[in-house]
Amino acid sequence: MTIIILPGQFRAEPHPAGKLATTLLSVTLAGMADPSRFRRGKQYVLDRAVTRLEVATGSVRAWVQGSRPEAYEVIATTSLVERPPSGTAESLRPHLSRLTPDAGELMVSCSCPDWDDPCKHAVAALLAFADELTTRPELLIEFRCEQAEGDHRSRLGARAKGRHLRLAPPVRADEPEAEPPSPFATPEWQEFFGERPFPEPPPVDDEPAPVGHAALGAIDIGRWLRTALDELRWFG
Repeated sequence: MTIIILPGQFRAEPHPAGKLATTLLSVTLAGMADPSRFRRGKQYVLDRAVTRLEVATGSVRAWVQGSRPEAYEVIATTSLVERPPSGTAESLRPHLSRLTPDAGELMVSCSCPDWDDPCKHAVAALLAFADELTTRPELLIEFRCEQAEGDHRSRLGARAKGRHLRLAPPVRADEPEAEPPSPFATPEWQEFFGERPFPEPPPVDDEPAPVGHAALGAIDIGRWLRTALDELRWFG
């Protein structure tokens, strides 16, 4: 499942566990980035340069508007950990230190030409995600944790797959595929043809005919024969 976020659009009261999650992730980023790039990343967030976030299991994808007309694309991935027993915001506080990835558990990439790791756009993307945790700390679970067993979406997908398989009749590997019925095998066409049997078409050799290629003076015999055959097909 992918959660689409437009940074700064969700309005709610900050949650104590969310503020702690925001602080922990921001501290991780401050330790990863060059100080000047960290400051630039924070300014990007304040300027609303991070236009879109897509949060999925193990990844955050973001679009950050930089100096060029097209937005830069940032992808941040992390290793997965076990999901806490409860996914509510109230129960997250004792698990936040485990759920917040450290520098060794984060990998980032950006479409910008800056080779620094992380660049200011990646810092901005993850800081924007950290800001969203202030009011919705449960987003950290969707980013960092494996899907829970018995997820209703998985069960729904399994049921749909089962229905799909039952709709298709089983086919044995040794059974030849049935040929489609003839379009003339209808009562209307049989009445039109009467009782006379419809003649079977003669067999046609579909192997390519070998055409020699020889030259007689300025005449290309192979090309002449191909042209003649084309003319015969046209009038035949």
